[in-house]
Amino acid sequence: MRVNKYIIAIAAGIFSLSMLSGCQSNKKADMNVSIQDGQVQTKLAVAKGSSVSDILKEAEITLNKKDQITPSLTTKLDSGEEKIEIARYEKLKVSDDNKEQEVEILGGKVKDVLEQAGITLGKHDIVNHDLEASCTDDMDIQVIRRVEVSLRADGKTKKTVTQAKTVKELLNENNIALSKKDRIRPALNKPLKEGTKVVVERVETRKEKKTEEIAFSVETQKSSSMYVGSSKVTREGVNGSKEVTYQITYVDGKEESRKKVKEKVIKEPVSKIVTEGTKEKPQQSSQKSSGSGKHIVSKRKVPDCDGSGHGYWEIKYSDGTVVTKNY
Repeated sequence: MRVNKYIIAIAAGIFSLSMLSGCQSNKKADMNVSIQDGQVQTKLAVAKGSSVSDILKEAEITLNKKDQITPSLTTKLDSGEEKIEIARYEKLKVSDDNKEQEVEILGGKVKDVLEQAGITLGKHDIVNHDLEASCTDDMDIQVIRRVEVSLRADGKTKKTVTQAKTVKELLNENNIALSKKDRIRPALNKPLKEGTKVVVERVETRKEKKTEEIAFSVETQKSSSMYVGSSKVTREGVNGSKEVTYQITYVDGKEESRKKVKEKVIKEPVSKIVTEGTKEKPQQSSQKSSGSGKHIVSKRKVPDCDGSGHGYWEIKYSDGTVVTKNY
């Protein structure tokens, strides 16, 4: 009985192998199929007349409800070379300048998602995925807006591409700190645009002391001992001096303005004194010499009393006339 059992088991095994061999021969692989699933391409050999559904099952490819497949699942393939294309349904999140939106797409690429979302890229804008990349269900697309601006600070000017939104963000990005006196154009809260020129001016104020002359004044005095029209310097003038404190404003190291904030007299000036005469001059005689026989009998020098060195001559003639002449 044990021998008979072994014989039966062996016979059953042989029968099973023959059946298996027969099934495999019925599924002869005599056709090549290419399956394009996004960026993934699968190639396999299958029997002619296989349906698209059977081929996907053999390739262990699962479809979701909204995916699109060409040709349809029920289509049977029987030519030598066949191609199956799968367009995956994706619901993606797109962020543009902190504004988010959801986009539904079938088998598209990143560039197609942007187009469907109505997003146009500028010259310097970037995206966190390659534009030609196929969409996947875990993809979060982010658009980073950037502009090229000019920045001048601390004696240097450079062009830079930045994703900063305002002048303040640009300065922070470039580690540029401002003091209370520094000037910035445009204002810190101004938004950046393509070609914006940002200028930082370093402002410094310093105090400077300087010694300056004080010009002497001129005083006039009157003297009754001097004739009208005569004058002399009684005292020479002497300039004084003062210490002046200025507050000077420098912009990027160059003087822009100065303001006098303090003044202190070191030496008072001495005024110049000029004395002018007020004394009326004596009238000269209108009598003239009238021919021979008239001659000078006396000539007396009369100086001014003020010591100016001026005066007059008193001349007497033989006919009794008297004439005065200034000297």
